[in-house]
Amino acid sequence: MGDQTVVQIREVTKGIGAAGNIVERYLIRVLGPLGMKIAEASQVGRVMALLGVITVIVSLALIFTDATWFKMSQSKGRQFVNITYEQKGYGVAFLAGLGLFGVGVIQKKGK
Repeated sequence: MGDQTVVQIREVTKGIGAAGNIVERYLIRVLGPLGMKIAEASQVGRVMALLGVITVIVSLALIFTDATWFKMSQSKGRQFVNITYEQKGYGVAFLAGLGLFGVGVIQKKGK
């Protein structure tokens, strides 16, 4: 690679890092108490936890948009929602997101 390419790669890497810092800062604020838990983790832990949160949100959105039908029922004064959907692997993504979040939050900052 030429010197020009190395410089371009370095600048792209800096830009991606800056964008990631901005997203991390604002996403932690939006998440409220959950964001405070994430903020206590190390930098790698914060990234893992934020990716886990995003994965959970996306997988839940996919599950609900791909649901074939919703059924509301009421029994003894309690209201229930029965959601039927085809198993397409979104549940695995949901569990992976929960795992990423859990492992990320566990990683504490070094003192």
